[in-house]
Amino acid sequence: MNKELEDFLNTLCEAERAGGRVLHELTAIAPSPEMHHLLRKAGHDEGYWAGELAAQLRRLGGQPSNRTGDFVEKVRAVGDFRGKLELLNRGQRWVIRKINEQLPSIGEPELAGFLKVMAQGHEVNIAAVEEAMKKLG
Repeated sequence: MNKELEDFLNTLCEAERAGGRVLHELTAIAPSPEMHHLLRKAGHDEGYWAGELAAQLRRLGGQPSNRTGDFVEKVRAVGDFRGKLELLNRGQRWVIRKINEQLPSIGEPELAGFLKVMAQGHEVNIAAVEEAMKKLG
């Protein structure tokens, strides 16, 4: 595995860990049962993606990082719940953008397929959070 690809996958993995932690914290303060379950589901997704990224790294001969990205502190610094959700979705869009930038250079079919599905999963969660934010008032 080349260093550039290993670094890219580890960056994504660290971002997913951070997203999972953020979602865990937001779930605890969700203003409604519907929002609680939505955020909990999205948090499970983040954990799944982080685990699968680590598995892809190992499969390709890389070493998974155990770090968590700094996104957690950025979200904690936002004062209101809606602002935290908006930043969460910006983070989700960042992941999609990074995947789409790298996909043309990924020649390994299994990894490329996984990353495409991961990006689609993030798009679904963004849409769900955006819809839920409309109900916040």
